[in-house]
Amino acid sequence: MIRRRASAVVAALFAFGCLLCRPALADTITNGNFDTGNLEGWTAFTTANGSVGTGLPNVTPFNTTGSGISDAAHFNVGEVNFDFTQQGGGLFQIINVPVSGLYKLTEDFASQDNVGKNVDAGTFSILIDRNTVATDDLGSFLVAGQLLRGSFDETLDLTAGSHLFEVEVSRQFLSTGPNTPDEYIDNVSLAPAQKSIGLTPEPSTIALLATGIFGLVAMACRRVLFSR
Repeated sequence: MIRRRASAVVAALFAFGCLLCRPALADTITNGNFDTGNLEGWTAFTTANGSVGTGLPNVTPFNTTGSGISDAAHFNVGEVNFDFTQQGGGLFQIINVPVSGLYKLTEDFASQDNVGKNVDAGTFSILIDRNTVATDDLGSFLVAGQLLRGSFDETLDLTAGSHLFEVEVSRQFLSTGPNTPDEYIDNVSLAPAQKSIGLTPEPSTIALLATGIFGLVAMACRRVLFSR
């Protein structure tokens, strides 16, 4: 009898523990920091008159954030034929948002001049389902070899389900190899803002909780019967 009671109590406590200690929902982006050393999880794209550079994008070590070297996606974006429009390309993947709610979006990016005072360091953007949710024009370089950095830190309200996620870099000038700035993207993340998202218990957790509660009720009923 004591052993049965103990088993019921343990089951109930374990079920409650599963509810209280469930792991946080994971980042929805695959290989957002490129630490696989390649573009695993991503697919490259170009705009209508755009180029991402010969043999690019690739993954290369670079100090994108200013706090240390890490693997980053590398581009030389620009126009194929000059028409003074924003052209280039980037990377995309299909993401699965598990729960509707607020999500924190981050990205680090940088652009470095090669030949001196290039007038367009690039515009970095993030799009979800073809809608721009973050964008930053780094402007012009002021000195030869200058390195410009930026980052995104946004909060988005997203619905559950599959979404097209794109990181894009564009410029209004030709992509011409060594004369084109080098652009880098790193630390792309889209993770739940935990305080804003109510986590729904999984069916297995609910079943385990029900088992534990049933055990406690059964134990209480036996106690009443035996007391009589």
